[in-house]
Amino acid sequence: MSIEELVRRIAEPGIEFRPELRWWLAEGLHTDETLRHEIGEAHRLGFGGMEFLAMDEAAVDHSRYGWGAEEWVHDSQIVVEETTRRGMSVSFTSGTNWSNANLPTIDPDHAAAAKELDVTIEDVAAGTSRSGPLPRIDLDAPLPESIIPGHRGVIRDQVLIAVVAARVIAETDPAATLDVESVLDLSDRVEGDELEWAAPAEGRWRLFNFWMHGTGQTASPSASINYTVNYLDRAGVDAVIDYWDSVVLTPELRAEIAKNPRTQMYMDSLELSTYGAGGMFWGPSVASEFRSRRGYEITPWLPFLTRSAWMAAATTYHNEPADDHKITVDKVRYDYVRTLTDLYIENMLRPFAEFLHTQGISLRSEISYGLPFELTRPGPEVDGIETESLEFGSQIDAYRLLGGPAHLFGKQYSSETGATTRNHMLEHRFYDQIIATQLAAGITKTVLHGWSSPAGAEDTTEWPGHEGMLPMFSERFDTRQPAAEFYPLWTAALGRCQYLLRQGLPRIDVGILRTDHFTDNVSGVGEVDLDGRRVPDEESYATRGMRNRDNRWWSDLGMQDAGWTYEFFDGSLLLRGDVSYADGLVQPDGPGYQALIIYQSELDADVAAHLLGWAREGLRLLLVHGTREARLAMMGHYISHERAAVRTPGLDHRDNELTTIIAELLQLPTVVEIDDPVGTVSALRSLGVQGRAEFVRDNPSILTHLRADDDLLHLYAYHFLYQTGDPTEVEIRLPGLGTASAIDAWTGTVHDRDGVRYEDDHTIVRLRLSPGETALITVDRSTGAGPETEPEAYEQVAEIADWDLTVESWDAGEPQLITEDRGLGYVSREVRPTTAITKINAGVGPLRPWQQIDVVGAEVSGVGDYQATVRLDDLGSGRLLLDLGSTAGGLGSVTVNDGAVRGFDTSRPVVDITDDLRPGENTIRVRVSSSLNNRLLARGYYEQIPDIVLMFVGREGFQQTHPRDYGLLGPVRLLRRTRRGLDSRA
Repeated sequence: MSIEELVRRIAEPGIEFRPELRWWLAEGLHTDETLRHEIGEAHRLGFGGMEFLAMDEAAVDHSRYGWGAEEWVHDSQIVVEETTRRGMSVSFTSGTNWSNANLPTIDPDHAAAAKELDVTIEDVAAGTSRSGPLPRIDLDAPLPESIIPGHRGVIRDQVLIAVVAARVIAETDPAATLDVESVLDLSDRVEGDELEWAAPAEGRWRLFNFWMHGTGQTASPSASINYTVNYLDRAGVDAVIDYWDSVVLTPELRAEIAKNPRTQMYMDSLELSTYGAGGMFWGPSVASEFRSRRGYEITPWLPFLTRSAWMAAATTYHNEPADDHKITVDKVRYDYVRTLTDLYIENMLRPFAEFLHTQGISLRSEISYGLPFELTRPGPEVDGIETESLEFGSQIDAYRLLGGPAHLFGKQYSSETGATTRNHMLEHRFYDQIIATQLAAGITKTVLHGWSSPAGAEDTTEWPGHEGMLPMFSERFDTRQPAAEFYPLWTAALGRCQYLLRQGLPRIDVGILRTDHFTDNVSGVGEVDLDGRRVPDEESYATRGMRNRDNRWWSDLGMQDAGWTYEFFDGSLLLRGDVSYADGLVQPDGPGYQALIIYQSELDADVAAHLLGWAREGLRLLLVHGTREARLAMMGHYISHERAAVRTPGLDHRDNELTTIIAELLQLPTVVEIDDPVGTVSALRSLGVQGRAEFVRDNPSILTHLRADDDLLHLYAYHFLYQTGDPTEVEIRLPGLGTASAIDAWTGTVHDRDGVRYEDDHTIVRLRLSPGETALITVDRSTGAGPETEPEAYEQVAEIADWDLTVESWDAGEPQLITEDRGLGYVSREVRPTTAITKINAGVGPLRPWQQIDVVGAEVSGVGDYQATVRLDDLGSGRLLLDLGSTAGGLGSVTVNDGAVRGFDTSRPVVDITDDLRPGENTIRVRVSSSLNNRLLARGYYEQIPDIVLMFVGREGFQQTHPRDYGLLGPVRLLRRTRRGLDSRA
């Protein structure tokens, strides 16, 4: 692409680059009028697509409106038709907590239903005999409480899989210690369900009876009971494919899908549950698949695999070996979860994607995390890889976890964004900062969590509207928000960022090999202090984790501070035929890693051999010892790796082979080892690595993401210390000589960039960024070096102290009743709350928060309309900028005289108003929105909303908030940019 083409395209990028929405429908209750109205509103506000799903609406007849009912089928057709007509993407939603991922055609005992391996236990004294039936699972026993959504239906059948005996060495908390060498597989001795067995003469013995049965997991709402399918055996996906092919995808729906090239299936979080004492995911083929893939029997090891887990990272095993067998048992546990990952890939993702592709549907997925599946290996199997802000918060290292597979295989990397544990409370800037963090990790598709029609069931819907997703962990980005007025400006700005960062190829400096079957995917959900205090999200996100210089997977910040980029992936992905090494780069037509790092104690021998082959061709490789990474950060659990690559991860008896390969690697000139991660940058520099967007001097506040687009380099920079940092200046060294342009995401204009110099065939760009601010720079290397320039400077022309303020106060209005009679013998009824807006004239005065203004106060939410006049006798030369100082994080707009409505960055709200000013008097109008927090707090909205984070730690409590500062806070200054180089080229 040429710079001229970029200037044309980025002014108004296509709808496919706009942020999309997760839409929570009130099952099939919504009328056609509501469905078409909501899609029209989303399109008007600038959103690019809608992912829709049925949420439980308690006050309706599920058999009439639930998933699978005629009303839901009809509504699905309307949604696909209307989004397609407007050029928007449309996504069906799948996942174990959404009914359309589960089937009404099966029950828990069906071959296609999800299965678990459960266990009963008997203690047998030394030298004594037991005879008779083996104790079975009590399938009617009360279930333990769980914070994970989902229900269990009635299970009838259970099948004995194995009986294993082991000697108990000690009873410990929380696990028993078992003697590995004593383990006996007694399965062949069972006749029917009876076993006669005499325990050996010494020791305490425990008998483990393993039974397979359906999990019975269901989801609601649906017109019938829908059961979760088996993700490990092919029967599960075959049943899903058959149901969608024969029932869901009607001829009418297929016809609409054929018109929309951006139809997707979204596989949401894998919130699969087991309910029994075994805690193990299973299926009829698991044992035989394990044997064929791993080369030994899993049965003798089953007592060491039983577990409890509310998330994979929170796994607690029920039995442990003595210390001298701990590594062996860890290897078996690895082999088990590696086998589960194989089966998930081969028996669910791959065939499901193949089927969807024949229907013109692409597959994007939140792969693996939450379950004991390897996090990154499924990446090549899907069309898009998705992460989310609820579970990973606003943490760059968390987003790097999936950046590796996304960039290695050229997958669209997206995020479900805006889900936190606060609802309607926080300023818009809070969400802008999550998005800014994600862009720095190479996430270039934002799916906002989410959208909900204000209209809902008549008996349960109150202002500000139908909730859809539960109010305890989601934000709304729909018309109930005062900020919605400004969404067209915001979605256009975000669309321009996403457009630029999808051009060309990602350039990531370093790849870090990392295998993780137990990803900590609750690191961002929320925090509770050691003293039991619930840490509010706005504090946690802004001051902890990465904002407290604490990255949880790669803890040394040397590369980040130097401006280098890195990301993670499982080393086995390098063995694929579509991953290459050439010209000193891993995957040169992808991320182009200049070097790889090994730091975990385990490394697969085949991966090591592959790396040896590449290293002989020049691959730069660094082994880092003495590292530490998160296992479950919420609970303070970390894991240390004293030495890197000292053993293979599985029980393959290849540790000695690995040791030999590592020794050979370390003899090569491009392979180095260090004993402390603090030396990472120095070691990589010794190998000749230089960051492609390296800082001239280290900077602890800036993150970048770089794309190479032939002669163009597109750079994104972000000051991530948005609450705790100070304004900073950074010089970024980019390869090649070229002219630098600054891109204004809020206007789409492209300007010559000041603050550019040249050194050693590099273009060096100097940026000054305020906390939370982002910048977009493009360097055109087709032109060669331009003139060197100093950074722009500013002088104050005027400070505007007094403003005439009118606050548009939002509160509940009269609800509207909407009815629909489709001639089916009943009338659907929904109520749409309306908003009453009262204008409060606060008069002329200095800028201050609304709650400090007597006539406004602490109970008002809405939009502030500020007007002031500034006189300019002579406009002079240079660009004139309106610096709003602070808008309390609120989204808004600026107009001057009769000029265009302009948006602004909520972290640095500065608007170029040169073209709208005239000599003499100028009227400036600033509109600033608030959240709904203050009004909802006054209405008692939060008093009965549970705090999900307290539930995670076994406590009860409700959402806590306080009146927030709203409004234009200033100081508002008119500035003149006095340096050359910002005349628009658009």
